[in-house]
Amino acid sequence: MGAQGGSGADRPRTESASTRPDAEPIERLRRHRSARRAGLATIGLFVLLGLSSLLGMRTGTARASGDGVEMAVTYAQVTRSGLATPWTVEIRSSDGFDGPITLTTSAPYFERFDFNQWYPEPSATTVRGEQLVLTFDRPEGDVLRVRFDGRASPTFGLGSDARTTLDTEGMPGLSVEYRTVVMP
Repeated sequence: MGAQGGSGADRPRTESASTRPDAEPIERLRRHRSARRAGLATIGLFVLLGLSSLLGMRTGTARASGDGVEMAVTYAQVTRSGLATPWTVEIRSSDGFDGPITLTTSAPYFERFDFNQWYPEPSATTVRGEQLVLTFDRPEGDVLRVRFDGRASPTFGLGSDARTTLDTEGMPGLSVEYRTVVMP
């Protein structure tokens, strides 16, 4: 057999490699433990904020009244991108309504939503400068409730101010201002 057979004695010996990690200095271990604790505390804080709805949607209501007419706009004070975001106008008149109702509101505010639908549908919609003009047929009874169905767009930005005005001839020019902030 000789040189070709290979009994194993001719091969070079390799030293075995240890799988045991090198000893870490105690200070480094303590720093890593502190960093893990800080990370877990941060995650815990976000979970608690989420559970308390501080990072979710909050609504507010802006009101105005005069001459027996009340107007209330319920809107999202804080919302998040992609969430269905409420916006409702309710107009109450103790004497009822004699004809169509016209609302003007800030057009740039609504440009920041993914629009779905108005309930009820306006009989006419126009844009006058920076104002969106919505006209609704004469409501039956003494309440007109208009609801917007939309979601805060990813391009909403940090926030948007708006003004909504009752712009109907023969009725007081009630107006309210409000702001919606979009959390990241």
